[in-house]
Amino acid sequence: MIAQIFNLVIRTNPNVWIFSSTGNKHYNYNAKYFFEYMLSKHKEKKIYFVVNDMEVREKLNREVGNYFISSITFSGIITILKGSVWITSAGLPIHLVFDLKHRSVINLWHGVPLKKIVLLENHLNWLKKLYVKVFFSRRYTAIATTSINMLETYAASFGVPANVVKVLGQPRNDLLSFDNKAQFNNVFPNIRGRKILYAPTYREWGETRLFPFADFNQSEFEQRLQELDATVFIRFHIENQTQQVKRVKESNRIRFINEDKFEDIMTVLNVFDLLITDYSSIYIDYLLLDKPIIFLPYDLQEYSTRRGFNFKYDEVTPGEKVYDSSKQFENAVTECLNHPSRWTNERKRADDYFNKVKFNNCKRVYDFIDSGSDLSS
Repeated sequence: MIAQIFNLVIRTNPNVWIFSSTGNKHYNYNAKYFFEYMLSKHKEKKIYFVVNDMEVREKLNREVGNYFISSITFSGIITILKGSVWITSAGLPIHLVFDLKHRSVINLWHGVPLKKIVLLENHLNWLKKLYVKVFFSRRYTAIATTSINMLETYAASFGVPANVVKVLGQPRNDLLSFDNKAQFNNVFPNIRGRKILYAPTYREWGETRLFPFADFNQSEFEQRLQELDATVFIRFHIENQTQQVKRVKESNRIRFINEDKFEDIMTVLNVFDLLITDYSSIYIDYLLLDKPIIFLPYDLQEYSTRRGFNFKYDEVTPGEKVYDSSKQFENAVTECLNHPSRWTNERKRADDYFNKVKFNNCKRVYDFIDSGSDLSS
């Protein structure tokens, strides 16, 4: 309420840009990487990132600079309301019921939605839909996507007209054009040979099964990895995954690479020679690298019913698909590492569909916001 009142009298400043991400709790996703681009390229702007966790905020202010503020303090609210541009990856820095200010609100989001998101999610109740439309849909000036083919999907997902969705790309994908080996080696200094990232999707209704094969034998799989001179790095949401952690043991050939190692896997995604996933949109980013992908859709029907997809799964997932055989899985890993170009044509078609714009995304986003043009056109 206090923000709503002060918003009536505080004037926005065209040089003040406010950034935020998931629940104003995290410094992550596309907002983070665009923020860092602004720090290095556009010091003339007064930029601030909203992080309400005091411990995290103070740490960032020490390490990055005094740019991190809170949306639950008086001074933070005043600063946020001065912002003429709000940039987010998810959520808003402050929720306003009425906002008559000329303020641009840009949603960079955090991935290409293979699965249904926001308003299109299966079983989303009417109250949540109303909440999204009132507090978010009406606010957006622009929502960034990676391809003209995604306009209708984004418009329906976020409850906005199609002309609000702009093909600007994802700032985080700019990282894929950099050499990130040193950063990876700082965390895993003794890893040699080929690297495989295994990044399954989180399931709200239960545990995500790792290596979901009845005949999976870790020792035998590690022997195959030894022959291939390869190491698998598993990244998954560890909450409520006690059985899977007990089932799969860390070893010389199987390692965990969760948020305690890298908060955002995008910072090192391009060091991996092979990606294994199921429904994670990380594979759409990985398409930019033209490297092999293996899909493990062991619960495709259940996932489709509970969450839903925006596209026909088999038509947009270019790579080997393994459902229930450990031997087939091991053979797919071998084939992908030894013959990485096998699915190149299919990967290129999917990449061209999902990633019409690929790199230099931070500059494209900045030029769009700073152009002063009608952002609703």
